[in-house]
Amino acid sequence: MRRAVLLVSLVFFISGCGDLAPTDSVVTGPADSTTTLNRSTEATNVIYSPLDFTVSSPEGDPRPQVQIEFFRGGDAFLSDVDGNLLSNSSQVKNTTDDRGLGRVSAVVNVPGCVGTTNVVAQGSVLATVGSASALWKVNITRTCATTTTTPAPAP
Repeated sequence: MRRAVLLVSLVFFISGCGDLAPTDSVVTGPADSTTTLNRSTEATNVIYSPLDFTVSSPEGDPRPQVQIEFFRGGDAFLSDVDGNLLSNSSQVKNTTDDRGLGRVSAVVNVPGCVGTTNVVAQGSVLATVGSASALWKVNITRTCATTTTTPAPAP
């Protein structure tokens, strides 16, 4: 009896953890981003919206209604398309639409300048479907260095 309960529990656990996509699914995402911000002492939220990830077959046919999972990395936080942080801004599950498209946005908080050293913020969003994944990365530099010009000598 104990063995049967263990076996049934294992079957439910495995079926609950399986992905809904065929094992040969391919995930593609947006191109990585590089942004430069001007000098400011105020922190700034930079919103990247939407980040579109596509789930398809190896032949390129869309895979609709597939569960896709997004994870944040670095200074990026997951948000809706309007830039509102999600209740769990570290990880979210979504379902692809009829075009095989899974959509999420990212908000990166860039600190203000303190001194003349440039500020760098980096983040990423990982989209996974089973064993297939795509990674989007962003690198933001706030230019904090000040430049001075030497006046020409008086005649």
